[in-house]
Parts: sequence; structure tokens; C-alpha cells
Amino acid sequence: MKKMVSKILGRGRLPSAGAMQREKRELRRLESLTDGVFALVIVLVTLDLPPPAKDTAFNLANFLASRFQELLLAALAIVVSLVYWFQSNLLLGNLARTDGKHAVLSVFQVFLLLLYLLAVSLGIQVGNEPLVLATQSAAAALLGFVAAAAWWYATHGRRLLTDEIDDGEIAALRLRVLAEPITATLTLALAFVGPLAWELGWLAYPLVALVLRRLGMDYAQDPPPDQVSDPSVQK
Repeated sequence: MKKMVSKILGRGRLPSAGAMQREKRELRRLESLTDGVFALVIVLVTLDLPPPAKDTAFNLANFLASRFQELLLAALAIVVSLVYWFQSNLLLGNLARTDGKHAVLSVFQVFLLLLYLLAVSLGIQVGNEPLVLATQSAAAALLGFVAAAAWWYATHGRRLLTDEIDDGEIAALRLRVLAEPITATLTLALAFVGPLAWELGWLAYPLVALVLRRLGMDYAQDPPPDQVSDPSVQK
């Protein structure tokens, strides 16, 4: 197992100047793809909301009361998508380039984001079914863990990073990026307790993020050996 992890995370040879230029351009395209899909997800979640009935006079209070669950699901989906979007911008913004393995992980994130959109759309249509809510949580958790895996891969030996980010910040982010998927995993179990418990479970995110941020600050004081700058892997 240790050899397998070492093979996946191993530094390997430094790519040629031409390959590095191509990988820089690929990173820009990857950022554009990710931004486009996140924006599309937010738009489609909004468009999925059921319109008010046409055969009666529109009343905002009645509309909000009758569509409360659908509106709440959509609001949660938009918040989760925005949190992951901001996280994606933060992590990709610290990269100088991408490579094949990192690109595969990033594209898999896009697939999981679309799966999350499908689960949210289904939830808006059929209501608070436990299995549908659990699917939303599972998709969000997988999305976050894959994002964390991509960050760990990119930071190992500083293989894909810019020179501006320091080792302490790298180490701290390794923990901070786990806040979203850990929260989603907690809500996965709560989906079978009840819709209210599932919805309230997402409120644990600020607390989880705070704890991991504090742990990350301590972790940054003494980063692991593979996190320390190595001149042999610098651009």
C-alpha cells in the first residue's frame, strides 16, 4: 500500500520547458471549464424551481409558504455550490500548472458536480425523500474528497505549485479543504433521520471549518517532510 501511494505521489522527473508551457495552458482551460460548470449548476438549480400557479393571483407570502421546501433545497444547493466554487478558485489559484493525473481528478470533480446537480433537481421535484437527500450528501462529500485528493497530489513536493505560496499555507489548506466533505458526510446519516435533521446538519459547516482551520494553523507550524520546499522540484 505504501509503495502504491509513493508511486502515485512520487515526484518523478521535472517536465521539459515545452511540457510545462503546455501544462500552464491546460490549467487555464481547466479553470475556465470548472468556472463554467459551477455557474451553470447555479443557474440550473434556480431554473428548476417550480413557477407559481397561473390560475390564481400571485401572492408572495402564499408562494413562499407553499414552496418552502423546494426553495430551501435550492438555497442549500446554491450555498454548497458557491462554497465549493470559492474553494476551487483558491486551490487552482495556487497552481502554476496541471498534469495528467491532476487534470483527471479535476474533471472527475466536474462529473461529481453534475451528479450533485442531478440529485438536487430530483429533490426539488420529488421532495424530501431520504434516499434523494442522502444522494445529495454523498455527491457533495465525494466532490469534496476528490478536491482534497487533487490538492494533496498537487502539493506533494510542490510539484504543481506557484512559488508564492509558502509551506505553512500549503499544510494548513490540506486540512481546511476537508471541512466541506466532512460536513456532507455528517448530513449523509442525518438524511435517514428526517428532512429537518438533514437541513440542520449543514449548519455544522462553520464549526467544522473553524476546528479544521485551528488544526491547520498548528499543522502549518510543523509541516511534514514532503511538504518542505525542495529545490529539485522548483520550476
